Amino acid sequence: MNFKKITKFVKKHTTLVVAGLALILVVVGLLILKEAMFPAENKAIYGTRIEGRDKVPINKEKKSKVTENFKDISSSVKVRTQGRIIYIDVKVNGDVSRDTAKDYSNRVLEVFSEEEKKYYDIQILVSNKDNSEQFPIIGYKHHTSEGINWTKDR
Repeated sequence: MNFKKITKFVKKHTTLVVAGLALILVVVGLLILKEAMFPAENKAIYGTRIEGRDKVPINKEKKSKVTENFKDISSSVKVRTQGRIIYIDVKVNGDVSRDTAKDYSNRVLEVFSEEEKKYYDIQILVSNKDNSEQFPIIGYKHHTSEGINWTKDR
């Protein structure tokens, strides 16, 4: 194609050429806007915070040991990991005191290796199926601390 043919085509189809260019500009503008609004859409949710998690896995056997720790005082125990936190939800029987529940919860740290305790934070929520006044209590162990810190007594 030579320049004269292109010029003739553009003059004959001016509206079509302008509409085509406008469409291209709108698409490019939308792509730029998307990148500005959602810059990390294709990146991992946790970024680099959970690097090394595959070296310190919490398997089903470990979770069942945690559940076994509470079998004498609880009606249900749920253990799950999310990111770098191990969540332990314990529903204790009606006759269990807050101090007994804290004692069993502190013993659960023995289930985890030193490497696991240094990698994961551990959160323990202890509730009572009878909704007694001394429950719920929440204990939290940061991966840099040695023991569990508990919510203040009511």
